[in-house]
Amino acid sequence: MKKLLLGSLALAAIVAIPGVSLAATYAYVNTAGEVMTMEASNPTTAIATAPGIHSRSGVMLIQTTSDPVVGDNVQVR
Repeated sequence: MKKLLLGSLALAAIVAIPGVSLAATYAYVNTAGEVMTMEASNPTTAIATAPGIHSRSGVMLIQTTSDPVVGDNVQVR
């Protein structure tokens, strides 16, 4: 009985972990030329849902929001 309970708990933990840890932080350039960040599960979702993303901007995966690029301004055309 104890093995069955532990096995069930381990399976539940394995199934639950991916749902929690799928978000990543991406940087992008908005229409004003400012480098912004957002969280998304993948780059495609980040591009599709980034608020005010410039039409020529892509996204860049960043490890920390204190990355020196965040908050910079770039020239947009």
